[in-house]
Amino acid sequence: MELNDNSVHSKEIKGLYRFFCWCSGARLYILKKCPTDYNIFFGIGMIVFLTGLMASMSGSYAFYTIFENKWLALAFGIFWGVLIFFFDWYLVASLKKENRIVNEIFAASPRLILAIFLAVVISRPLELKLFESEINGQIEKLSQLKINDYQVIVNKSFSEIEELKQQNIKYQKSLDDLLEQRKELFEMIVEEAEGRSPTGKTGKGSVYREKKQQFDKVNMLYDEEKARLLPLIADNKQRIVFLNKKKDIQVNSGSEVLKSSTGFLARIEAYGQLTQENDRIKYTGWFILFMFICIEIGPMFVKLISKRGVYDETLALHEIRLIASSKQEIARIREKTHRIIEIEKHKSIVRLEEELENNKNFTKQVLNAQAEIGAERINKWKLREMARIDEDLDDYKPTIDELIDEARLTIKPN
Repeated sequence: MELNDNSVHSKEIKGLYRFFCWCSGARLYILKKCPTDYNIFFGIGMIVFLTGLMASMSGSYAFYTIFENKWLALAFGIFWGVLIFFFDWYLVASLKKENRIVNEIFAASPRLILAIFLAVVISRPLELKLFESEINGQIEKLSQLKINDYQVIVNKSFSEIEELKQQNIKYQKSLDDLLEQRKELFEMIVEEAEGRSPTGKTGKGSVYREKKQQFDKVNMLYDEEKARLLPLIADNKQRIVFLNKKKDIQVNSGSEVLKSSTGFLARIEAYGQLTQENDRIKYTGWFILFMFICIEIGPMFVKLISKRGVYDETLALHEIRLIASSKQEIARIREKTHRIIEIEKHKSIVRLEEELENNKNFTKQVLNAQAEIGAERINKWKLREMARIDEDLDDYKPTIDELIDEARLTIKPN
């Protein structure tokens, strides 16, 4: 299908066709010269675009399950879809045909791994949406199990309640034993007084008095224990009521939190449980994942198995020309830079030679001046010594050594 007025009857269709060709990662200015490759890149671009669209829907659903805000979910879904689209766009745009299938597979392997990863990321939210009703039921089941486990943990943290109950049972049993013992003694006293005892004597005899003493002793012990234990039992009951209220509050708050834990992670956990319990769901999930992997690697697979076409040859030629032009420009810049460096180096050498020549002339002038000064000093010394000889020949002592040392210091170059 060629992009001309005969094959495309409207600007809208032409623009849409070019858009999907651009989605394939093709360079449109090169593809325009290769009309026989239009349909290949159109199909690749369509798959890349639809993958980004499905990623957008998948991301929107995943984000909605986390924040339950449709506008935030929509914004994130658009961002996620655009991100996945340009990932796929880069993968197919960076894959080039070289007529060497081994090299192409080796070069495409990192991109294929990334494509599989993207397929997993895209397919999982859609799987959660597909099995939403089953996942909701599984979440309820898991929530109830977690609530039961949580109640067991809370009960262990409030073990004092059971201890207080056991204390009350122990205290009450002690009182009941004393009460039962007192009741038995009272019946024995009555039987003894009425003559229904084994002694058969009516009235308050020695046996009666003995039983009466035992009864009074047990009755007094019962009253003492009752006065001591009943307040303890009441305190324990009050403490139990307080701890039960506190435990109920903690259990209710924790249960509410567990019941409201229906976010994305909880859905993934529930989905994992379902796949373990139901083989049909597991195989369906694998099928969906495999389908997305095929869709994701489809554009690159098409490029790998297809022959090197006109577009690939034109693209390679264009790149060779650009590389050659770039190398020529680099060589020209390097040559120009080399010339500039050589010129600057020559200028530096000339300046150095001029400075050395100037220093040499200056040193020569200084030495000549110092020699003239020394000669003048010698002449003056000679005249002064001649005058001293004329004044006193006998006492004359020449100072030639001092003059020589002074002259050496005078004409010594710096």
